[in-house]
Amino acid sequence: MTEVRRVALTLKPLFGEELLHDPYPIYRRFLEEGPIHYVNYKNGAWAVFSHADCSTAIRDVRLSAKRTGLFLLTLPLERRDEFKELARLLGLWMLFIDAPEHTRLRKLMNRGFSPAIVDSLRPQIERIVDRMLEPLVHASESDLMRAIAYPLPMRVIAEMLGVPDAMHDRLLEWTDAIARFFGTPAQTPESVQPANDAVLALTKFFRETAAERRKQKGHDLISLLLDIEEDGEVLTEEEVYAQCVMLLFGGHETSRNLVGNGMYTLLRHPEEMAQLRENPGLIRSAVEELLRYESPVQYTGRIAKEELEICGVRLRPGDPILFILGAANRDPRQFRDTDRLDLKRVNNPHLAFGAGAHFCIGNQLARLEGQVAILKLVQRFPCMQLTRQSVEWVPNPVLRGLKALPVAL
Repeated sequence: MTEVRRVALTLKPLFGEELLHDPYPIYRRFLEEGPIHYVNYKNGAWAVFSHADCSTAIRDVRLSAKRTGLFLLTLPLERRDEFKELARLLGLWMLFIDAPEHTRLRKLMNRGFSPAIVDSLRPQIERIVDRMLEPLVHASESDLMRAIAYPLPMRVIAEMLGVPDAMHDRLLEWTDAIARFFGTPAQTPESVQPANDAVLALTKFFRETAAERRKQKGHDLISLLLDIEEDGEVLTEEEVYAQCVMLLFGGHETSRNLVGNGMYTLLRHPEEMAQLRENPGLIRSAVEELLRYESPVQYTGRIAKEELEICGVRLRPGDPILFILGAANRDPRQFRDTDRLDLKRVNNPHLAFGAGAHFCIGNQLARLEGQVAILKLVQRFPCMQLTRQSVEWVPNPVLRGLKALPVAL
């Protein structure tokens, strides 16, 4: 091991109100000072900001994705046992599992998200978006978050899972509770309880739904998960429920903020939006640039399994480390004119969906939803404008998204 730089463990203030409003100048300051910093996450954590180091270190097998215990770290010791089941159920998500269990799960789950299956959903997603746009045709104003970005991903993933329309509002409430939990740097028993209730309720819902599917299989994703078998491997009952909860949550949150953040960014760059309207063939590279420019997921984390060195800093077993994807995607060492929106950007290896073994399994679905919704909005409403320049962001530093996106049509 090379000689390790000794760094005084003084917490640097990363997480705060300013980060929610506009994180990118803050990221730039951190990047200019170095690739890694000790920041005010939970009881303190190392955070990597540079693109090259995020891209490399996030793949390091000496780092573990088993980090659900971190979410309860700021709770009083005497209260943590109340939420042991929440940590256990989240620990069944593929997102929080290491190889070899993760490799097995990923291989089985990939069957439900193959390029062919996702591409076959395009006509269905186009029909859903068209129906959502119909009420806006004769309207003068609208909130795009409420009209399109918020309901679209839930409707798509719920249809994939075969969930009835009547459940959509309840499912949205539950996934919102989980999102607030993940986005709270310092938890209290009061902030954890809604997520605890939501995960338990969703697990119960999918347990009952899976039992119904076993009696009568359909063409939905739950039926596919129950039937998947490869090389003698199958998903256990608990794994099916857990992955359904994960897919519902992930399928909604990331896509919602891709559409919302993407439209907000285009509305603030009318020349680029006009360029996309006139050249719809740009939509694929446009969505990739919007993912880079205003990433729906701003950071992800790992825990050191053993002693190792990253960016000249020595981590010890159990040390948490964050990868600030939003900073990596604005790193001037990787991207030319990094703060300029360029819908024609060719070399765009952004990290909006992570990297390595835990690269987002639903990335193609999120991309497809973003491509369909954003292009249809841009084409259908050529005179669309923001009704106010100042917007309010959801107070969630990990899942960056808007509370509302009011526009004049």
